[in-house]
Amino acid sequence: MHHNFLPNSDNNPEDITAKITPEEFSEKEFLVPYILKGTRQQISHTMHILNAMGYAQLSEWSPLQPTGIPGQFITIMRRYWIWR
Repeated sequence: MHHNFLPNSDNNPEDITAKITPEEFSEKEFLVPYILKGTRQQISHTMHILNAMGYAQLSEWSPLQPTGIPGQFITIMRRYWIWR
């Protein structure tokens, strides 16, 4: 399935990672990816709802990438969670 994702050479996921580096991890910190997949309208709607709730800024999401299925796109946001 991974070959259906068509990467955009202008979009480097390393440029959009959180500011916490792997060296700063403790046993209680871990990376959680959030993935939205659907039409442009569905993804945009969900992103705006999460933004309105104060959960995720629009700028935190990667640019939309085609999945290889006509009309379907994917975007990713990564967060570091700390369990106390």
